[in-house]
Amino acid sequence: MRLPWLISALILAAVLALLQHVALADYLYWRYPWFDTLMHFLGGLTVACFAVGLLRKHRAQLFLVGMVAIAVGWEVFEFAIGTQREANFVFDTSLDLLMDTLGMVTVYLVARYTLWRSA
Repeated sequence: MRLPWLISALILAAVLALLQHVALADYLYWRYPWFDTLMHFLGGLTVACFAVGLLRKHRAQLFLVGMVAIAVGWEVFEFAIGTQREANFVFDTSLDLLMDTLGMVTVYLVARYTLWRSA
């Protein structure tokens, strides 16, 4: 039952990679300010699908800690590599973390009421 979650994570990762490639080539991050928000939501979906595929049973605390670590780690990574920052860095980072969280919560809820419904 976990294989569909891993396949979903793989498909989402491929879509995310393709969108990233197109976005950098066509300056979509600069043309459309909302594009980064979409990418963070898709990133949250991708990472959470992968985590659900790896977890053998419902472990809310482990899922939560792992997802927070990945989301915050990604923001630290963006800062460390010197990505261009918005004028309002705190708001942008907060919005990125919110969208990561919404993607992750979406997957968690689907998993909780399907795969983990008996837990």
